[in-house]
Amino acid sequence: MDSGKRGVSPPEIYESASLFQPRTESDGQHDVQFYFDDQFLIKSVSAFVRDALDAGTSAIVVATRSHCVGLADQLRRDGADLTSAISRGRYIALDAAETLERLLLNGSPDEFRFGECVGDLISSSAHAALHQNPRVSIYGDMVSILWQRRDIQGALRLEELWNRLAAHYSFRLRCGCPITSFDRETHPDLFSRIVCQHDAVIPAEGFAEPALENDHSRTVALLQQTEQVLKSEVTERLAVEAQVREVQSQNQELIKELRKHEAIEEELRRFTRRLLTARDEEQRRIAVELHENTAQLLAALSVYFAVLHQEKASLNPRLAKAVASSRSVSDSLLSEIRRLSHLLHPPTLDDMGLSIALKDYIDDFIKSHGARVELEISENLGRFDHNLEITVFRIVEEALANASPRSGTVFTAVRLTRTAAVLMLSIENHQPSQTGVEGSPRRETRFTGIHERVMEHGGSVQFTSNPSGTRLAVKFPVANAGNHPN
Repeated sequence: MDSGKRGVSPPEIYESASLFQPRTESDGQHDVQFYFDDQFLIKSVSAFVRDALDAGTSAIVVATRSHCVGLADQLRRDGADLTSAISRGRYIALDAAETLERLLLNGSPDEFRFGECVGDLISSSAHAALHQNPRVSIYGDMVSILWQRRDIQGALRLEELWNRLAAHYSFRLRCGCPITSFDRETHPDLFSRIVCQHDAVIPAEGFAEPALENDHSRTVALLQQTEQVLKSEVTERLAVEAQVREVQSQNQELIKELRKHEAIEEELRRFTRRLLTARDEEQRRIAVELHENTAQLLAALSVYFAVLHQEKASLNPRLAKAVASSRSVSDSLLSEIRRLSHLLHPPTLDDMGLSIALKDYIDDFIKSHGARVELEISENLGRFDHNLEITVFRIVEEALANASPRSGTVFTAVRLTRTAAVLMLSIENHQPSQTGVEGSPRRETRFTGIHERVMEHGGSVQFTSNPSGTRLAVKFPVANAGNHPN
């Protein structure tokens, strides 16, 4: 073959090529074989190659390694004398990926490299044929490899180069393409452009009857490709639906877990409320026990010591001194018991109400701590339910204890007011800016007991903190309370 025909083809041939119209007849035959299963493809290509070998012509296979191995095995099973064909140069098998790399320049199929490499291959294979001027049969996977790499322009370019080469060499080319590669909504147009580069289209499995007309075959192939798009969409939709169901299931499990945690938290709140109530009742019981029994016994003992003290003149000095010391200890112990009883549950809270009990408590608090505390109570406060009065008293008690005031550093304002429907308690701590860090959110965790006490009565609590201090605001509904006697 004239070496001048290798490489670049005449410009007029390139100008006549079209990527968008079916190819016209030429000296070559360019077919495309679509397939679903590799085994079907191998059997089809085996028949294609065996026809060439049986007719005395040559065959070139440029395929993937798995296809090359599978095709060789199939040809031997079909009775082809493959060893003889290889030794004579009538059967050449090349790795498609390696061959493709030799044809690329800057990542794209190069016209000169293609013409030189493939042209020499066709020429040498044709000389090995048993007939003069034979037409070489070629099977190729290179276009399929480019397509699967998503190099669409490279695949179309390679198809164009094959068609241009047919103007200079006599060959029959069959390309193999897995139709499953054309499974996207954007693929139909590209699929049509690939089809238009071929003289004949062989549909995939199920429609391989040779009697099919070319137009019919193209239509069948297009329908198969459309089916792949629909299958892909269905698969993706099913996958999305499965993911949605999985997410919904996970959400349901999460909701169940959240409800479990909420139930546990609510149970803990109820337990805390019951514990606080039980503690208040126990403190009240102990206070009453100390006041009514222990204090009374100590008072009687003090009276006895007083009588003995009056008779000290008749006692020896040592005994008189013991009586005086015992009387002093008895009086001190009585005072301590009464103080402790008052701390556990001030009797004025039951007898005189919330206003008097808070005034007495804060007076004692100021004396014992040296604190600056201001108490403001509305004149029309009145009486409330016994449990509500205990709750308000304990909140003030806990809030002042949490403030940990020191003389000259903290000023606390306690305000207790009411309307016809709401009892309002406000406790504000004002402190110097350098101690503002004590007003951090960590302090809010100390008010869990206060919060639960408020919730027990259906009220609301708000805690705010800033560098200058803290503020605790509590509201209780008292629409039906009125002036409630204890």
